[in-house]
Amino acid sequence: MSDSLRDIMRKVGRDDVREREREKWAERAEDLLNVKEQEEAKDEVEKRHDKYRRQQEYASRLGPAAERLPILSKEETERRARERPKRRTYQFEGPIEKLLEKYGDPKEVFNHLSMGQLMKYELDEKTGAIYEKGTLIYDGEKWV
Repeated sequence: MSDSLRDIMRKVGRDDVREREREKWAERAEDLLNVKEQEEAKDEVEKRHDKYRRQQEYASRLGPAAERLPILSKEETERRARERPKRRTYQFEGPIEKLLEKYGDPKEVFNHLSMGQLMKYELDEKTGAIYEKGTLIYDGEKWV
């Protein structure tokens, strides 16, 4: 029976249509309660398994993953590589004395320190002085 016909019959007042409608909604409610009770009865491993099974089922409807991947041209790949933000590398270039000889400016030296050196040394931004564990080792112009 179509929805429009069902609406007309409901307005007319046929009791059997209303009763069938109520039964249908009651069955749906019972089904939902049964599903909820079954979910509550499952342990965490079963819930996780069902979750991944549903994810795989959904992914299978979309088609193979390789077909969904964009195929980029060489120019597009190069453009993306240029636009990607450059991350600072924290690698050891040498002791701080050699870096001061090489770069001269203490602020520039701190851009080239390794992670361990950054934890060991402190830079005073105003004067350019470098401290090691609170002790002055470079005053901005010469070694102390």
